[in-house]
Amino acid sequence: MKKLLAILMAVAMLATMAFAGGVTAAADEAVEIHYAYWASMDEYYEQCKAAFEASHPGVTVVLEHTSWGEYWTKLEAAATGGSVADVFQMNGVNITKYADGGVLLPLDDYIAASEVDLANYPEAMNNMYNYDGTQYGIAMDYDTTGLWFNKALFDKAGIAYPTSDWTWADLTAAAAALTGVEEGVYGIAAGYSDQQGFYNTCFAEDGWFVDGEKFGFNEPGTRAGIQCWIDLMEAGYSPSELSLEENEGYLQFMAGKLGMIFSGDWMVKYYASEDSSVSEICDVVEVPLMSTGKRASVIHGKANCISVATEHPDEAWAWVEYLSGPEAMKLMGDMGIAIPSYLEFSPTFFEAYPQYNMGIYADAAANYSFVYPSSAYNTEWADIMWNELVRAFNLEITVDEACDNIMEQLG
Repeated sequence: MKKLLAILMAVAMLATMAFAGGVTAAADEAVEIHYAYWASMDEYYEQCKAAFEASHPGVTVVLEHTSWGEYWTKLEAAATGGSVADVFQMNGVNITKYADGGVLLPLDDYIAASEVDLANYPEAMNNMYNYDGTQYGIAMDYDTTGLWFNKALFDKAGIAYPTSDWTWADLTAAAAALTGVEEGVYGIAAGYSDQQGFYNTCFAEDGWFVDGEKFGFNEPGTRAGIQCWIDLMEAGYSPSELSLEENEGYLQFMAGKLGMIFSGDWMVKYYASEDSSVSEICDVVEVPLMSTGKRASVIHGKANCISVATEHPDEAWAWVEYLSGPEAMKLMGDMGIAIPSYLEFSPTFFEAYPQYNMGIYADAAANYSFVYPSSAYNTEWADIMWNELVRAFNLEITVDEACDNIMEQLG
């Protein structure tokens, strides 16, 4: 990973030298801005492209969609080869690596000279895409986590629906009552899941994961926030880790086989779809309070960044500014794709799903959100975390053993 960063920085220096030498398009030259993204939002981007091009004669946006499974491999290869798209999507997991590697164009001067006001976006999202005091990305959406539940299964078990006052003990009791209420039904999906699982409970227990090159797997709160999920697995209130890897939890929930599941707001389009058997009998509430009396929800979301190697920085910024602005943000919410990061238009996403208690996601962002853990060497520590913790979720080793192994490998 450190070798990769060195390569990225070398490529970035060459790109900066070329940019400083005046490698820009002539004023009357048609300009193409290549935009790389992974999210399945083709219709949305086509509409944005049409509106943007209509107001920016001579500029064409070339949409380059890549599946999530291939996106980061392709981006890394393009960055190290100096052929990265002019504008590309970024997430909180990788921003530090690419900012530290000098691949991203600083946006502060562009922001200062534009109508973009960072106060219009969640502070946590601005911070996520700020590295060493420099802004490298403008958030386009955000997501937090809530507790979804199947009302029909709760009714059959004869127990009250979850509320905002629920504690983890309440969740555990409900999971016990729901398990076996129908054949093949479990109370909750408690398998390995970071953003939609133990990240939230660990932060609520005052745990933490990474701070630069320091790691928090020795912290009691971190271990407690993982242990609570393992307890559910050991009690038999959840499908096994293997089952959840073969048939993901959201699919089992949609099939009516789970009473509860932690899910990010982006999952609503699946739960509300015609393919879901629970679309009319499910709802969502805040994640439960932990032993500290607090709850936590990890906040994350995509941002748009500009390559330092772009030959058309002004046009690239214009595209980023448009995607961050009122017109594009309102369209995103109206289409029910994701929660727009522009706070004025965040409610439009919730209005697309009036049958559900979607406002809890905004409450989480405003009142108890924690930034998604990341570092310049994210892949290294995240892979180690997965390799060891998945063994704990498979009930092969204890949480303490897994965390000890992680810390030993991380040095």
